[in-house]
Amino acid sequence: MVSELAIPVMDQTTLSVTLTHWLKREGDSVAVGEAVCEIETDKATVEVPAQGGGVLRKILIPAGVEVPPRTVVALIAELHEALPEIDPYYRTEKPAEPAAMPATPTPIAAPIRSAGQKVIISPRARRLAEEHQLDLARVTGSGPGGRILEEDVQAALAAPAVAKPAAPTATSRAAHTKAERVSKSWQTIPHFYMTITVDVTHLSALKAEAGSAITFTDYFALALGRTLPGHPMLNGHWNAERAALDMAAEIRLGLVVEAEHGLVIPALADLRGRGLAEIAAERAQVVAQARAGKLSAAASVAPTFTLSNVGPGHIDHFTAIISPPQVAILSVGSVQLLPLVVDGQVAARTAATFTLGVDHRAVDGRQAARFLEDLKHDLETN
Repeated sequence: MVSELAIPVMDQTTLSVTLTHWLKREGDSVAVGEAVCEIETDKATVEVPAQGGGVLRKILIPAGVEVPPRTVVALIAELHEALPEIDPYYRTEKPAEPAAMPATPTPIAAPIRSAGQKVIISPRARRLAEEHQLDLARVTGSGPGGRILEEDVQAALAAPAVAKPAAPTATSRAAHTKAERVSKSWQTIPHFYMTITVDVTHLSALKAEAGSAITFTDYFALALGRTLPGHPMLNGHWNAERAALDMAAEIRLGLVVEAEHGLVIPALADLRGRGLAEIAAERAQVVAQARAGKLSAAASVAPTFTLSNVGPGHIDHFTAIISPPQVAILSVGSVQLLPLVVDGQVAARTAATFTLGVDHRAVDGRQAARFLEDLKHDLETN
């Protein structure tokens, strides 16, 4: 059976990725789940695995090309199987017809777009332009729909009409993308927050017995996997076209990880019915991938709910910004000794403050409060 190798959908905000490397050549054997190529997103390098086994019969897109999600980039089949005729830019959702592509990019000195007009540009081209402080209004895009490609920027930099600065800017692509997304999230999502204090003295003892392989984040993830099924309005994506919530069947927990070029949010696989050891092993793997800047395709899938755990220290609580299209994010302050009332007496207990940020378009105050109460009960009694 012929299997199509397609670029995975990371999230609704990722409009394109760069196909950076082919890990297999035409004629190579490919097993199900084996990485066939690598793509570069705004967050990390991601390996794309094969959905079917056989032989890599046809590479449709060469390395170095910017492509949208769902693009079929290769065909995998047995040697005796006939290959279908396929448009390399075929997607499961038919794209708009691309603009005609000129033979060579042509930079010009005069602005080619009006002020405020959206610039369609590949991540690599944007990074190169920022490094050289190039005015994108003076670059003609040669990609589909007028998209500016890396070679367009290179040609513009080589043209006499474009002045080069003495030193490149330190702004990175990741920082630029993060700034855009955070600003958009805060400006367009009506956030509100609720906070609750959780006594984790019992969990702290369990963690000490389990050893260093188990973290508080693993216990929090385990509890979320048990609690979120009862609060489906918190687990899903806001559909801007329908102005409604699309609740998710799976619980794909995003973990906020500090990486070299800023925060990354890899996703754990569906948490439902999973045990602590399994969650801990996957958490360690995706965190290592995120810090190395090389996520698997599975960890790059858009989360349905996000956990941001500040870790050891003395941070009482904080409020995180929702990562669209999600509708909720849970922020956990440092686990530390706090004065709590136990059996009518004030006592020093190991505790942490949990702050839930929600999108008021999808979740109301009572729903948020019930979720926090149920999560607190789970963490303190299980």
